[in-house]
Amino acid sequence: MKLATSSHQKLETFFRELLNDETFRLPVIHFYVGKFTRFFTWIVKVHGITFGCRIYIMPKFLSLNENNQLTLPLKLAAHEITHALQYKREGFIKFFYKYLKSFCGNLRRKKSWDIISRQESYLEIPFEVEAREVSDKFVEWNERNKSIDSI
Repeated sequence: MKLATSSHQKLETFFRELLNDETFRLPVIHFYVGKFTRFFTWIVKVHGITFGCRIYIMPKFLSLNENNQLTLPLKLAAHEITHALQYKREGFIKFFYKYLKSFCGNLRRKKSWDIISRQESYLEIPFEVEAREVSDKFVEWNERNKSIDSI
């Protein structure tokens, strides 16, 4: 599914302001849910995962709004869209390489592969730090602009 036009415009406006770039255009983003996505996100233990402009969201995070449209939490949408923009900025292969290299380096420094070390290593990846910061800013921006609660 694609973002609704109003949601796409809202996110585009936010990123335009954040990046201080009047020419910024949000690329077409595709969201995926379903059996494969449910299984994949469950296996890797994430709420969502992004590959380029394709975002796979754990189905339990979707809900129906009062207009019977599928919605997902603002924070999660902004986080994953930030990753899509990181892919665009870095290039697909370079992003993926740097992401995995950072995760493995973080894990190696911890000298442990237990669940806590893996979680901490994931949270310390610079791309993840950036995405969390941007998603927090989006939630604040959205509250200031009195927008709807979900996309």
